[in-house]
Amino acid sequence: MLRGGHGMMRQIDILLWLLQVNNVDNVPSVRSIKLIKDTIQRLCGICSIPYDGALGHRYYVNSLSDIIWQEMMNPRVRPLLHFYPEDAGAELNEAQQAKHWLEELDLELLMPVVRLHNQDFFIFEPTLLSSGRACMPFRWFTRGRKMYTKTWSLRPVTREMDCGWVVEDFHSFEVSEDDLLVSFKNWSLSEATSGGPRGCSIYVLYVVNICLGVKCELNGELQPWTLTNPSEGNQWCVRASGACVFAMPLWLYCNDTSGNLSKKWNKHNSFLFTAAGLPRADVHQEYNVHFICTLNLAPPLEMLDGIVDQLEQVEIMIPVKFTESWKQGIWGWDCVHEEYVLVIPSVLALLGDNPMQSEMACHIGSMGKYFCRICKVKGHNATAAQPEDTDHSVGEASGSESDAHADAPPKSIQKRAKETMEEMLNHTAKFGVVTGRSRQRSIESKRCCLKLSQVPCGESKVSQPFSQCIDPHTDTPVEILHTVLLGFVKYLWRDVVSVRIGKDKLKRELLETRLSSVDVSGLGLSNLNGHTLVQYAGSLVGHDFHAIAQVAPFVLHDLVPQECYDIWIALSNLIPLIWQPEIENLMEHLCNLTISINNFLACTARWTPRWFNKPKFHIILHVVDHIQQFGPAALFATEAFESFNAVICAKSIHSNHRASSQDIAYSFAHGSRIRHILSGARIIIHNDTNNIHSDSPDPVRASNSPSDKPPEAKVVENSPLSLIQRPNIITDYLGLDMQVDAKKYDTLQSLPNDTLKGHNFRTCKSVMLFNRDVCKIGDWVLAAKGTQAVEQSPIVACVREIIQHQDSDADKLLHPDAILLECGIVGELAVSYSMPTVRAHGSFLLYPIEVCDLSAEH
Repeated sequence: MLRGGHGMMRQIDILLWLLQVNNVDNVPSVRSIKLIKDTIQRLCGICSIPYDGALGHRYYVNSLSDIIWQEMMNPRVRPLLHFYPEDAGAELNEAQQAKHWLEELDLELLMPVVRLHNQDFFIFEPTLLSSGRACMPFRWFTRGRKMYTKTWSLRPVTREMDCGWVVEDFHSFEVSEDDLLVSFKNWSLSEATSGGPRGCSIYVLYVVNICLGVKCELNGELQPWTLTNPSEGNQWCVRASGACVFAMPLWLYCNDTSGNLSKKWNKHNSFLFTAAGLPRADVHQEYNVHFICTLNLAPPLEMLDGIVDQLEQVEIMIPVKFTESWKQGIWGWDCVHEEYVLVIPSVLALLGDNPMQSEMACHIGSMGKYFCRICKVKGHNATAAQPEDTDHSVGEASGSESDAHADAPPKSIQKRAKETMEEMLNHTAKFGVVTGRSRQRSIESKRCCLKLSQVPCGESKVSQPFSQCIDPHTDTPVEILHTVLLGFVKYLWRDVVSVRIGKDKLKRELLETRLSSVDVSGLGLSNLNGHTLVQYAGSLVGHDFHAIAQVAPFVLHDLVPQECYDIWIALSNLIPLIWQPEIENLMEHLCNLTISINNFLACTARWTPRWFNKPKFHIILHVVDHIQQFGPAALFATEAFESFNAVICAKSIHSNHRASSQDIAYSFAHGSRIRHILSGARIIIHNDTNNIHSDSPDPVRASNSPSDKPPEAKVVENSPLSLIQRPNIITDYLGLDMQVDAKKYDTLQSLPNDTLKGHNFRTCKSVMLFNRDVCKIGDWVLAAKGTQAVEQSPIVACVREIIQHQDSDADKLLHPDAILLECGIVGELAVSYSMPTVRAHGSFLLYPIEVCDLSAEH
């Protein structure tokens, strides 16, 4: 395989030679291709910025500004982005509806403005209401289809021959968009309060720390307003100069992966991100995962310096007359509003597996005395040796996470005396208690420590990742993939295979037979290979444990002790609650989740408390708070990022292995250019084309002179877009053209009786539903009962026939028209499995194909 820049040129030579020998006309030269590539890079490319780390490692970071610039111009992404937090009441489906974005995120990093009535209302600027009252907005959010703001009261006051407004920040209330009358800018221009205090005369009785929310009274004396310049207004208003301002929180992910194809470990620490404002269905698509940097030498915190530097000093090169006034924020072209906008990036949460999140929080790890990075629960004393463990299935190294070997205790260690019953009970009780850590106090203590620890260290730059009010202890949500699937499920399955069944040949064969025989068609899985799941229980991956977690209660019955089986039943009830994608009633869901977690831990303790030597049995307690803070756990799951590791590994294999960070960054930048063009995004065309071509390997964005007009944004022509037009060979091969809107088809209810009585129908074996589930005869499904105007609870039914009307529109496209369902009844619990039973009761319904598949095992 050819590698590096020289290898790429050799590959281009081979491709051009193949075109020529096949009599293809107008084949470009290698130099022409290189000039085109450089031109596209300057028009819509991503810069790879070099950094020299504090530990002496050189790494390359793809420009965060350029990536966000592309996202704002991408017609496939920009319409899906949400920028305002949302108050959805009891529902919780997206990140913007969660507590952290809605209530806790730094006010300076939220949407600072809302545009209403041709006016821009900024936070920290006095606003007049339609009632004649004045207020100070400090947080915007949506509720339903209206915009609301949380505001502080403004009270007029006279001071030293002058009158002004006092901000009563201890009294806040909500204001609807209908009540907003005059913004600060128009207030100052029109003197709307003639005879009263001016809008720029603002005082405060308290000093307010925006990030921490700490208030300290200053002897009741009036102090000048310092959060903004009272005469100019909000800083983002000054920088935007009339343009829209958007806030874009990000999910920042860090993990390590091997850069080798062989089993030899070549650790690459990589940073990725996705936009937190994307809907749940889109946020984990590989199309929306963006690469930032990687290196196989530098630790994550060293590379975090470059990312923090870009977050704090983001700037993009557009015409000079703009850059003279706007030094912070990311300027981009909004393809929805067709104008330049200013984007404020921030980090909503730090994602990764447990060892990586501990490293980001500067935590000692899971083997420390304070083994939890989130709270201050205390384990065994650090000086005490580990207890003797006679059951080798409990407390063994998991090996599921990247740095598990680094956290393992030394091999030669003195055995500690066995615990008494009282000591064991106290240890178990403390293990299941979450000791609260205040987010505000945690950030404050971190900043104090950073300020006290700042000492001269040559020219090295030590980053302060907490400067954007990120608390790595509370803003590192529980990673459910490694905690549940690669944690509990893996531990328990290994214990079942190696200890509970062990070398009992009859039980092993019975378990393999049950696994191979269980019907998993309703789970969207292929048939299980029982021999593989049992024989190679120590080498399974997350996909295997995903299947095991769903079928274990049905295949382990009477094969394991009752105490072990109870744990599997409790775990099977817990996992669906953790992976719940849409939460209709948050408080009720959190209550049920807490009960299920406590039940799982109680079953674990009843079997053997030795399982509590594993910290994950404590970390799972924090998932309740994290769901309330960040949204459904599926939002901050890392399966999409983990699968992206294969892409990074492929880039590493085909790099020159001498400057892998630069090579990989350039490769992802090239992929981003192709993605940008094929997405139909706009390209900024600059008037100055004198220096548009350059042989320099470092990509630099061209800029205009101060006298030039703003660059023109043009849409990509149809020629490159034809590569992704549907249908084509690729989309047909991937099955992307199979989804058809059935609303345009006639349902059987609308057909006349003579048609229904005739021989005009055929039956089908299966049908693909709108959620991509394959539904066959005999499957159990959920069907919406009632019309769209009057929605009712779905019913459980069994598919008896899949009917196709001959010569109908659906028949021409090989799609069925309707499904004959037999209604079912959810009965009482089955004692063996602790799950409800379902049976048909003889009532039939004829439905169109808008139904959802259901697993009858559940």
